[in-house]
Formats: sequence, structure tokens, C-alpha cells
Amino acid sequence: MFFKEYVSKSLYFHIFSLLLFFITLPQGAFAQEEKSIYLPTFGKGNIKIRLYTDYFCGPCQQLEQQIEGLLKTLIEKHIITITFIDVPFSQYSSMYVKHFLYALNKKKSLYYALKTRKVLFSAAKEKIIEANDLMAYLKQNNIYIKPFDEKGVYQIFENYLNKEDKINATPTCVIIEDGKKEFFKGVNDITNALKRFI
Repeated sequence: MFFKEYVSKSLYFHIFSLLLFFITLPQGAFAQEEKSIYLPTFGKGNIKIRLYTDYFCGPCQQLEQQIEGLLKTLIEKHIITITFIDVPFSQYSSMYVKHFLYALNKKKSLYYALKTRKVLFSAAKEKIIEANDLMAYLKQNNIYIKPFDEKGVYQIFENYLNKEDKINATPTCVIIEDGKKEFFKGVNDITNALKRFI
């Protein structure tokens, strides 16, 4: 009788503990995993790259056009894992960052990400600063969005931007290889830094 009561109480305890675990987990692991799903990260390589750009930054647009083919090769060969971190240094950049994330929520693929970025840089060059005009421009270029609560992604961006990497200019590329972190700034330096992995 005692054994049955003990097993029963023990079973209820473990079930309760398991339920409690899953109830509280979204505050930690599940929440973090959910945020990471929305991160603009691509590739499975051991070399980690964080690319910081601003859509209203001329050299940033030049850089991304210049390294697009290079990034495709490095990602397809599983050499790098890259995270695009858009920096809202300019007045209207935040709106562009949001729409990039929304586009990836609609379709997350490297091709779609690069195409979306190209269209957003083009929109910035044309000085599109109204949300409705930007959405129309994206649709005109076959870029579609799916809104979501992007605050979690912004928190991760902010941590990288202000704490881990302390970025103060764009374009900046952070390369982490074998535990060593290197910083590269400007179109030529970033391009050459990436070329060495080919």
C-alpha cells in the first residue's frame, strides 16, 4: 500500500515538475529559440560573421553589391555563417530594418534575403521615407512581407551592436574564427577579409 502511494505521489510530482518546466521555459530557452528563428542568419559554417550596415549608407550599398556573389559561395560551401545586422544610424533606417525582417518572416532564404536587401538599398537611394510608399515599392519588386513582433530580434541586435561588438560606424564586419574576433571597416577591407576564405 505504501509502495502504491509512494509511486503515485512520485508520479504526480514528476508530472507537476514537467509541467512547471514547460510553463517557465518560454522565458528562457524557447523564447531565445523563437527569437533566433527570426534572425537574418544564413549558413552552417564554423566561421561566424556579423555584417553591420545601414540602408542609407552609400558605402554599405556598394559593399553589399560587391560581396553578394562572394557571400553566396562561402555560404553554399558551408564556410561561413552570416548574420545581417541592420544599424538604424539614419533617421528612416528603422522602418527599413522592420520591413527586411518582415520579408524574411514571409520567406526565409538566402536568395530572398539578398534580393530584399538590394531592393531596400534601392528604395533608400530613391529617398523613400513613407511606410506606405516603401511597401508599394517592395510589392512592385515582388517582395512580400509578413509582420510579426520583432522586438525580440531588436534586443539581440542591440546586444551585438552596443555590448559585444560596440559598433560606431558602417559598414563594419565582425569575423569570429577559432575564438578570435576581428573587426573590418570599409568596402575594400571587408571585401578582402572575406576573400581570404575562398
